[in-house]
Amino acid sequence: MDDTALAVGDEVTREDVRARFGGTTQGAISPSKSTNRIMLFAGEAASAGSGVVGWGSDGCFHFMGAGAHGDQVMRQTNRSLAMHKKEGRELHLFIGAPSRTTTKMYKYVGRFELDPGEPYYWTDAPDASGAIRSVVVFRLSPVGEVSTHGPRLPVTPAREIAIEEAPFHIIRTVDRPHRISASRSVTRVEGALVSAYAQYLQSLGRDITSVQIRMPGETKVSVVDLVDTTENRLIEVKGQVTRQAVRAAIGQLLDYRRFLNPTPHLAVLLPAEPRRDLIDLCASMCIEVVWPDDHGGFVSSND
Repeated sequence: MDDTALAVGDEVTREDVRARFGGTTQGAISPSKSTNRIMLFAGEAASAGSGVVGWGSDGCFHFMGAGAHGDQVMRQTNRSLAMHKKEGRELHLFIGAPSRTTTKMYKYVGRFELDPGEPYYWTDAPDASGAIRSVVVFRLSPVGEVSTHGPRLPVTPAREIAIEEAPFHIIRTVDRPHRISASRSVTRVEGALVSAYAQYLQSLGRDITSVQIRMPGETKVSVVDLVDTTENRLIEVKGQVTRQAVRAAIGQLLDYRRFLNPTPHLAVLLPAEPRRDLIDLCASMCIEVVWPDDHGGFVSSND
């Protein structure tokens, strides 16, 4: 059947789509052997926790590639999608629609093509079991009339590095007697620690700020915990003194540092003095370690 048989906004089943245009009734990417179409199917809402499927602020629909487990690769249907222009295939997008029956319905959103400037990017997202893996996300650019039905991205990945300085606001935390999870407890320790150290630095006449970094392909904004602009220091805070926490802080600091000019000094802020081996680990990479003392001040490994 020709394009007039399916109008933007029409609701169909996958069986209907297969009968009209070919393809399969399984998988998010369904190339047809009988027509020059590749049918793309997305859920009504973005995949739980992934944040990589949906309309972006760039006007493109961001569509995650095929592969439910492990790192995705550019093979099979993913390759077919990536090569659609070269192979003369049209892309047609369908997004899940609410249904009053047990039959799954899809709304026809319209025809698309891969964005010519950046057809796809790689990012991290959870697989079907929740494990983080590498996925390919295609930028689908509308061709003609399309529907704006479907999920929205919480953060549209930047095409280039974007760095924004923001005023630092001291967060005052109040302990409550109810139970909280271990992760929330660590987060609250970090919040209180950052606020206490910020006030301490301000009492010394230092200027304090915060920096947000948007990296290409990232679906989250990276936030530097604290920046001492007077001494050009990036400070990453952790709510524990474990090796895992210190290693994570080192990785974050080294990642952030490469985007800033002039190159900043690095520091890790911890809730207590860590064991000597971890201080030596940081020192080997010229990273200062800071922790509270018993008198309302702070101790530095550089002292």
